[in-house]
Amino acid sequence: MHKQIAETLLALPENELDYQLTSLLARALNNLSQYEEALHLLESIREQGQNDSSWHFRMGYSLFYINGREVESIPYFERAIELGDDYPSTYELLLYAKSYLENDSSSSEETIENRDEMSFTPKSYAQLSLNMRLQPEHRGSYIEDALDFMLRSKGWGCVSGGGTLVSSEGEPEACDIEIDLVEHSEEMQKNLQTIAQKLEVAKGSKLKYGPVKEDPETFEYDVEYSTGNLEGIAIYINGTDLPDEVYENNDITEVLNELLDILSNNGALMHSYWEGPRETALYFYGEGGFNAMLEKVTPFLNEHPLCQKSRTIRIA
Repeated sequence: MHKQIAETLLALPENELDYQLTSLLARALNNLSQYEEALHLLESIREQGQNDSSWHFRMGYSLFYINGREVESIPYFERAIELGDDYPSTYELLLYAKSYLENDSSSSEETIENRDEMSFTPKSYAQLSLNMRLQPEHRGSYIEDALDFMLRSKGWGCVSGGGTLVSSEGEPEACDIEIDLVEHSEEMQKNLQTIAQKLEVAKGSKLKYGPVKEDPETFEYDVEYSTGNLEGIAIYINGTDLPDEVYENNDITEVLNELLDILSNNGALMHSYWEGPRETALYFYGEGGFNAMLEKVTPFLNEHPLCQKSRTIRIA
């Protein structure tokens, strides 16, 4: 999709590329990992973009993915948020960008102070139930940390915990993120609904909400929002039935990296894994759809020695 958009817009005469089309072309180039080219285009419309949250986000996105310029993205992400960008993914990138300042003691102290200021007695709870097979560390790095950062930044609350549901063999099946909120109100429900609409998680996920009760045993979530726009594919690599030399001469990490390159934005938006007794599962979630991901990976799975006797299933 992004390639088609870029090709169509690049074919237009330069004088027909107005502000909106130039910004759209920059977005497509960003998604094609052509960050320098996208940045050049965005610089050409800097004056028109000063009060546009999308322009600031795309500037930040380009800079963040250009090696050595990650810190330069911070003011652009912050300005995008000031202008009304409520996408959790924007907070995620801002959080990652700020991690490049972690050796700055003043920055670290500021983060600690902000966390201390969020001490409160919860008035309501929320739970993000993810239809995703994620290791705990991936649940944190992809979703939990950014969601906590967003909630704290807005003064709405914070993430208070999380867990992973596993099968009898230990394979991840789903996971939850628990949230404490500073108030119980219609406005807070609307805030959560906004988050639910903009979360980049798998289809079939849910965001639940309910007020704190005097008797904790009577607590239940009384509002539930459906969320999720990503589809998922699981690839199970056979770990027992191939010739010994195949396992000796091939590395599952190389297979994972190859699949990430093949899937690009269709599936590499989020990924995780599970090492079972007979198979290693590789999980990919993306916005391109299961069928598109399956079509992309099939030639590689048919050819790579370590992927013989592998199997694929839809997981979202």
